[in-house]
Amino acid sequence: MFTAEGLTARRDAEYYDLFTDWRHDIDFYTRIALQHGGPILELGCGTGRITHPIAATGIEIDGIDIAAERLQIARRPHTGARYQASPRFCTADMRRFTLDRTYGLAIFPFRVLQELTTTRDKIDCLQCVHTHLDHDGLVLIDNYCPSISYLATDPARCTTRTEKSGPHGERILRTQHVISRDYANQTQQLQVVYDITHPDGSTEHLVIPYETSYMFRFEVEHLLARCGFTITQLWGGYDFEPFDNNAPGELIVLARRAA
Repeated sequence: MFTAEGLTARRDAEYYDLFTDWRHDIDFYTRIALQHGGPILELGCGTGRITHPIAATGIEIDGIDIAAERLQIARRPHTGARYQASPRFCTADMRRFTLDRTYGLAIFPFRVLQELTTTRDKIDCLQCVHTHLDHDGLVLIDNYCPSISYLATDPARCTTRTEKSGPHGERILRTQHVISRDYANQTQQLQVVYDITHPDGSTEHLVIPYETSYMFRFEVEHLLARCGFTITQLWGGYDFEPFDNNAPGELIVLARRAA
């Protein structure tokens, strides 16, 4: 689970979209939304990076997230946006939530389900989603496909660094470290570090520890079956590539709610 507090949480929310511009997944989600219609529930909606483009197509969408700081950004008016129905946002834990309507589609973008690190938490989440779906509703889950060779790599060699200019002229170096791996429980312990240099020369050093899980294809299939879903589509990337040995690295599953 990715958690931060105070200034660290505010900076993380402020810079979130800046450091996820490499994803190139928004068109994928808007195409899915237009194909299946709404209303849609987005789990782990964060700053509204996916929510607002879907809402701009005229489809009703609600988003939930546990990070209040990210939701503050999601709720900001979007310049030039004209919605038939503005997206609704709610601060909630995706393992246990109660909303005032059901949905035709629920989506887990950007590996959100993998932020839950135990089977019990994943089951609680998916059963809650099942309750909030229409009788024949769908759930779309985007996971990363675990690479055996990557998991076998020394964590010390898995550090990534990205430097960008911030909205106020500051320079931001974002470093992500893999601290350790728990192979028995299929989790990774990570750390995100922001080193910020402001135009006046002042600096900030912010550290966010977090943990993620990883799941292989058939684990995802069994988990969904256990929670009352039947898989209808399986893709390996955001261009709807088939999931096979040549897939770009994603494991995207579309499943239908069983009665």
